[in-house]
Amino acid sequence: MAAVSNAPTPLGTLVQHPQLAQASTVETMLYFETASMVVRVYRGGSSLFMNIYNKATDVVELRAAPTQLVPSTRDQTVYRAGGEAQRFARINVQGETELEIVAANGTVVLKESGSNAVVEVPSGSSDFRGNNFAPGTPALVLSAEAARLRSGPRLGSTIVATAPRRAVVDVLERVGNPEDGFIWYQVTYQGTTGWVRGDLLQPT
Repeated sequence: MAAVSNAPTPLGTLVQHPQLAQASTVETMLYFETASMVVRVYRGGSSLFMNIYNKATDVVELRAAPTQLVPSTRDQTVYRAGGEAQRFARINVQGETELEIVAANGTVVLKESGSNAVVEVPSGSSDFRGNNFAPGTPALVLSAEAARLRSGPRLGSTIVATAPRRAVVDVLERVGNPEDGFIWYQVTYQGTTGWVRGDLLQPT
């Protein structure tokens, strides 16, 4: 899913960020950044929702908008949120993402490719590496020394804290990063929240 930045991004606060805050039982389906926006599609129960945050104005332009998974003729997944404008969040089989906003009169208001994307990890078998378990449960740190809590769900993200071997952390969120191939969990340990690779955790 395109370019990678090692700088902290809104990914590091996927759950706690006020613009993107959701309950820990909600799972992210798709999350990516464009040049001007941050896009999150998430599932609550059997329903889909979309948030869009404008990075330039620091305003949430779309919050918890009902969203549909729409048919596509190409090898891609497309999510659409309605309203006065139609908003389309797309990801293809190569992991490339795109946000398109179309006005009520059919005019394309915005069309930007995305980067730093993460996707849903289904329960059960997965192509992503790491232990796969549902968020919302405590987990045990398996690493030989200490697990690094990172600002975002990707290798190279800033380390914000560490959790020693055999420590128990609270798991808030689960995503897959197609760039490095790992499942990542957003966890809280001693008041600090960060992301840990799935091969370093197991459910208690």
